[in-house]
Amino acid sequence: MRNILMFIVIASTALLWSCDGMYDKQKDFEGEIVYPAKFDTIVGRIGYERVEIDLLKAGRIPASQIKMGKAKKTVVEYDNEEVVIDSLASWVNITGLDQSKLYRFKVYTIDEFGNKSVPQEIALIPFTRSDLASFAVSPPRVMASPSAAVIDWPNGITSVLMNYVGLSFEYTDKDGVKRSGQRGADSRFFIGNVTAGQPVELNMTYRIVPKINRVPILDTVNLVAKLNVNMPTSSSVFPASERNILLANGVTTFTADGVSGFEKLVYPIHATSLQDIFYFPNLKTLDLTGGDMFNLPELVYDRNNVRDVVGGGAYSPFMRRAGDISAGNQQALKDLLESGIIRKVYYRPNSMGLDNLLAPYVASGVVELVHGPESVLIDNQFHLDGVVQDNNWRLEYTFPAVGYPAGENLENVYKVELKARNGSFVFALPKEYQFNLKEYRYLKFKIYTPAKNAFEGAYAPYQRLWPRVMNRMWSFADNSAFGQELWNMDHIWIADADLNKWTDITIDLNAAVNRHNRVIVLNIGGEPSVNPFTPPVPLIYYFANIRFSKN
Repeated sequence: MRNILMFIVIASTALLWSCDGMYDKQKDFEGEIVYPAKFDTIVGRIGYERVEIDLLKAGRIPASQIKMGKAKKTVVEYDNEEVVIDSLASWVNITGLDQSKLYRFKVYTIDEFGNKSVPQEIALIPFTRSDLASFAVSPPRVMASPSAAVIDWPNGITSVLMNYVGLSFEYTDKDGVKRSGQRGADSRFFIGNVTAGQPVELNMTYRIVPKINRVPILDTVNLVAKLNVNMPTSSSVFPASERNILLANGVTTFTADGVSGFEKLVYPIHATSLQDIFYFPNLKTLDLTGGDMFNLPELVYDRNNVRDVVGGGAYSPFMRRAGDISAGNQQALKDLLESGIIRKVYYRPNSMGLDNLLAPYVASGVVELVHGPESVLIDNQFHLDGVVQDNNWRLEYTFPAVGYPAGENLENVYKVELKARNGSFVFALPKEYQFNLKEYRYLKFKIYTPAKNAFEGAYAPYQRLWPRVMNRMWSFADNSAFGQELWNMDHIWIADADLNKWTDITIDLNAAVNRHNRVIVLNIGGEPSVNPFTPPVPLIYYFANIRFSKN
C-alpha cells in the first residue's frame, strides 16, 4: 500500500512539472512577421525622362488578375522618393526623371498591415533633354535654284543613334510670308519664292526615337534645329538633265535669268527626267504629250544583208514610254504641283508612269488628261523587214499595195507574198517606247488570203496566223533594257468560208499589259517544217487597217 501511494505522488509531480512548461517553445515564435509575396521578376526599359519597369513574368495584366496572397499594394522607392500604388501592378511607369544619372529602384509589395515583401531591385539611366542636346541629324543634300530649293536625305535620317519618324519645317519667303510643312517617312521637301543670292533660315523639328546601345527608347522626341540654305544667284548656270529637250523649247542660256521668260515647256513622252523644270522660276504650264514639237527617235536594224529603220516621224497614241520615269526624276514635278507653282499639266494616260502622281490634280483641272482616239492605225514607219532576224522570215511586200481586192474603208494596204517557210510580218517601235496596252488593248486588222486550193498537203498550215508579242527580237539584245518578255499566242485559223475575201481579225492583248512589249510578229503558217519551200501556187496575202483599238 505504501508503495502504491508513493507511485501516485511521483506521477502527479511529474505531470504538474510537464504542464507548467508546455508553452515554452511557442513563446519563441510569438511576434514573428509573415512577409507578403514578392514580384517574380524585374525588367526595365528607358524612355524620355521616364522608365517602365515590368514586374511579372506573366506580362502586363490587370490588377484584378494578379493573385499574390496577402499582398495588397505596390511600392516603388528611388532616391528619396516613394511611390505607392493602391493595387498590385504588373508594371510601373516612373516619370519626372530629368537627370541623366543612374537611378536605383526598389519595388516591393505590402499587405494591409504595411508589412513589406522582399524587394526587387534595378538600376536604370533615363534619356533626358541633356542627352537630346548632344544629338544631331546628318546634313541634307540641297538642290537649289535662285528662287527655290529641294532638301532631302538620299541615305535617310535613320542612323545607329536614332530612328527617324517625321519632320516639320518653317521659313519666311521673300514676301515676308511664313511658310511651313510636314513630312513623314519621305523626308524630302521643297521651299520656294525665296530671294536669289540670299541665305534662307529653316526652323526644323525632327521627330526621332533615340537609340541607346542601338536599342530604341520608348518615346518619340522632338529634336529642334536650324538649317541655313545659301541660294545661288540668278546668273548661276544650272546643270540640265535634258539639254536637247530644253534646246527644242528655245532655251539658249541655262541660268535662272535666261529661262525666266518661259512659262510653258513641252516634253516628249520618251523623256527620262523632269528635274530641269525646277530651275524655271516662272513655269506655269507643262505639256507632257510632246505636242508636234518632237519627232520619234529612230532605231536601225542591220543584219542578214538588210538595213531597215523604224521610228522617226510623228508620235502615235498607242505608244508609251518604255518603263516609267523613275521616282527621283518625277520629284520636281511633284514639288511644283504641291507648291502651286505649276498651274496646268497636259498628260496622256499611262504614257509615262506619272498617273498616280497626277491623279489628285485631275478633278481640279490642274491636270488635263489627253485621250487618244478609239483606234489608231499602225503606220508604215513601224514596219520592219523580218529578214533582219532570220532569212526564213522572208516576205516580199508592197506598200502601199496597188490593184488589191476591193473592200470597204480599206487603209494602209500591204501586199505580202511568202518567200520562205516562216514568213513573218513585223512591226517594231524605237527602243525608247513600248505599246500602251492599258489604253489600247486590242490589235485589229483585215486579211485577204489565197483561195482554198493554195492550202493543200504540206501547205495546209499557211491557212493560219501565229501572233507573237515580244520586247525585242532575239538577235537584238541591245534594243531593250528589260530583256526578252515574249508572249506567244494561240494560232488563228482562217475559216474556209472566210478565205479569199476580206476578213476581220481581233487579237486581245490583255495578257501582255504588264509586259514590256514593243515588237509584234504576225507569223504566217506557225513555222511549219516545210523544206524545200515550193508552194504549188504563190502564197499572196493582203493586210489592211492594221491598228490598235481601245474596244
